[in-house]
Amino acid sequence: MPYSGVVMAGATIHDQVAIAKLGEELGYRDAWVTEVSGTDAVSVLAAAAMSTERIRLATGIIASYVRSPYLMAMTANTLQDLSNGRFVLGLGTSTAPIVSNWHGIRWEKPLRYTREYVELFRKLTAGERVKHEGLFTIRGAQTRPGKTQTPVYLAALNPAMLELAGEIADGVILNFPTTGYAKRAVEHIEAGIKKAGRQRSDVDIVAYLRTVVTDDFDPGADMIRRELVTYFLAPVYQKVFAEDGYGHITEAVMEAWGSGDRAGAVAKIDDRTVDAHAVIGTVEECRAKAQALLDAGIDRAVLLPVVPAGDDRQARVMETIRTLAPAP
Repeated sequence: MPYSGVVMAGATIHDQVAIAKLGEELGYRDAWVTEVSGTDAVSVLAAAAMSTERIRLATGIIASYVRSPYLMAMTANTLQDLSNGRFVLGLGTSTAPIVSNWHGIRWEKPLRYTREYVELFRKLTAGERVKHEGLFTIRGAQTRPGKTQTPVYLAALNPAMLELAGEIADGVILNFPTTGYAKRAVEHIEAGIKKAGRQRSDVDIVAYLRTVVTDDFDPGADMIRRELVTYFLAPVYQKVFAEDGYGHITEAVMEAWGSGDRAGAVAKIDDRTVDAHAVIGTVEECRAKAQALLDAGIDRAVLLPVVPAGDDRQARVMETIRTLAPAP
């Protein structure tokens, strides 16, 4: 089956842990947790680690700017202990509005920052005493070595970050990929792999697929539009959208949003754009769309269930996870 991972898309930590437990029961390889403005990823994974036995537990993503490499190394080693070696660190630079406006931290030089961060994180989790002068100034930091080496996955979007991920990461996380973008992203990742003298099998490319199982496209598309509009407003995504043939949609969304027409901005995202960036349809259609992305070069599809808000939201999320579960 196309989907091999699942996002813990619950509204509360209890819901998220329940998804991890169900994912393990159904044979999903890993359970991923996002971190934006709700639950924090570390608490969720700690709880999930104590409630599961086999499924890998991954952040997807933690924003690297909001946790120092030293703190992240201590956290990773702790989560490895709790999970008996099942923790995967998914890192990303997030966006300037989130890092700067919400956390009050400067967002700058993301490429160099990421390279240094990963290097420092690996040294610190290995128990090395670290002295470093660069974007980070570290003098003699050391923590206890972890029992298990933590895999590092990088969320990557633009060519330079995709290539860097191919150079240094154990995996790459793609978000809202179209089939065309997926093919180009894989090419950039493979260029980084070649540059570093690595093998293609050294890097696991996963993609978050927002998925709505439905017989009626329109309600599902409306849910995707409301989330997708925030990405069309993010500068780091706008270049990608333009290169992928959606620059005119970006311009229309920006114009409506700038005039204060929030509903109009959402409406500017047409059905073609929604269909290209998400998976909406019957079970068979969803599986076929996910398989098309795998055929474009992505290694694994991660299910991110999208369901209507309401009292039965969690039940609908769980049903989507059951419906699209990997074959036994």
